Amino acid sequence: MQREDQESSEVPTGPSAQQHQTHLDSIFMLLEENILTFVKNELKKIQKVMSSDYPECLEKDEEEQLDEEQRRSREAFVKISVHFLRRMKQEELAERLQ
Repeated sequence: MQREDQESSEVPTGPSAQQHQTHLDSIFMLLEENILTFVKNELKKIQKVMSSDYPECLEKDEEEQLDEEQRRSREAFVKISVHFLRRMKQEELAERLQ
């Protein structure tokens, strides 16, 4: 019985396994590109808001144009940014961003 469990849990090899890995690699490359693009765009927006005299106005205008999923993604990114700013000992910027 134990031998059967070991066989069924082994990773398959051969052409189909290689195709699966290649497909998975492609998906993760695209995912990385999408995440990097998102991060760069959001950082630009945050920098624009932080350097503005009226950050609340800019945020409200942009928030109205976002759908719920985009809004949640942006909120999550802001939390991540605050976390990294704190790790970088940039408390003042982290507080302003919150």
